[in-house]
Amino acid sequence: MPEMIIDVHKKSKNLKHIRVYDRLYRLIQEGAYPPGSQLPSEPDLATEMGVSRMTLRRALSLLVDDGLVRNVRGKGNFIRPQENLSDSGKHGLETLSHPVYACCAERPDSVELEFRLEPPSEPVSSSLEQHCAAVVIADRWYKFHGQPVAYSLSILPIEVISRVGTDLNHPEELEHFLETAIYSQAASSSLHLTVSNAGNFSAQKYVLSKTNSFLLIQETLYAADGSILAVNKHFIPLELFQARIYT
Repeated sequence: MPEMIIDVHKKSKNLKHIRVYDRLYRLIQEGAYPPGSQLPSEPDLATEMGVSRMTLRRALSLLVDDGLVRNVRGKGNFIRPQENLSDSGKHGLETLSHPVYACCAERPDSVELEFRLEPPSEPVSSSLEQHCAAVVIADRWYKFHGQPVAYSLSILPIEVISRVGTDLNHPEELEHFLETAIYSQAASSSLHLTVSNAGNFSAQKYVLSKTNSFLLIQETLYAADGSILAVNKHFIPLELFQARIYT
């Protein structure tokens, strides 16, 4: 049987970022770095922790994965508000609800909406699986503290809008329907998740991701009779994407 040699020094070196992670985790939990605050710059924090910047970055990446820290490119590392996962009313992708609010780490606090009426093209009719006189195409930009964090494109048959009594002369009614009411009226939905680099191009008005990497959630909402209420495309920057499923 070959002799097993364990390099204790190497193992200790490899675990150094874990010790930095543990120390920063405790500091965050104890309130030394409160929610919303910014961590010291990486060179300063590495010096404070007595480690190299590479070791610090490994520790920070674990905190990012835990949802405790958010890295803003070109600005630094910030402490995220902490959620209580036992709170009632929490939901994830297992429920019929708006995917942006379930999957965006920066929960939007405002929505900017624009919409237009168009005759349905062949691809649109195919995606809606029905003939319709016209379609409503709605763009929605989701913002957190004034900064855009996600984008949705929605396509609905005009007949759906008429049936639910939404008055397009009052855009806030359309916004309420798309954001809330449609999820209580839908009987089921299907979700398809892919990685996309078309988010900035699709959103047009705003640059959502400097890396142009997005999680695309393609969502179809169905009525009780099986007809399609809406087809949605939700773009969430990969650096802001998080998903939970409660079972």
